[in-house]
Amino acid sequence: MEHLLTEIAPWVSDYGLWIVFLGTIIEGTTMIIVTGIFCYLGLLPLGVSIIVAILGAVISDQFWYLLGKYYAAKLLGRFPRLKQRVETVVSKVKSRSDILALGSRFIYSGALLFPVALGMQKYPHRKFTLYDALGVTIWANAGIALGYFLGTGTEQLFGKIKTAEHLSLLILAVVAGVWWYKKRQKSLKI
Repeated sequence: MEHLLTEIAPWVSDYGLWIVFLGTIIEGTTMIIVTGIFCYLGLLPLGVSIIVAILGAVISDQFWYLLGKYYAAKLLGRFPRLKQRVETVVSKVKSRSDILALGSRFIYSGALLFPVALGMQKYPHRKFTLYDALGVTIWANAGIALGYFLGTGTEQLFGKIKTAEHLSLLILAVVAGVWWYKKRQKSLKI
């Protein structure tokens, strides 16, 4: 099992950026922190990883914005629970549109709900893209830096990450931390 880390290193080096790209489209917060850990370990290039994470997140947000703009009303009719959440958000979006376009990644469920709500409100697409790209850039840099420093801190506490078990425990801790944070954020009302 000790050699597993050395066996997966070439795989992460070869396919890691694709994983970062797809991961930020699907579940960005966990992915960027794990990306920072991989950058710390030298398995991924830091600068390119940040750019790939930004691209994945912006593409994801564009998808949700356009879905909200052109298809939300029809689709939300099929999901009453989601419709209720989105309508609550939409009613509050008008006065805070710029801030929500900029900060959607920092709020629980914001990466999905706010772009949909802004699209439904016909918030200007160019303005959304500008603010969203700026917010995602801050989010990606902060998240990858957090992962990088978690790798550094883990090494200082426990020694060099040499085995797959150590890496797995660190990633599990990140996933648990993100889950706990999101669960805590969920209790806050938007």
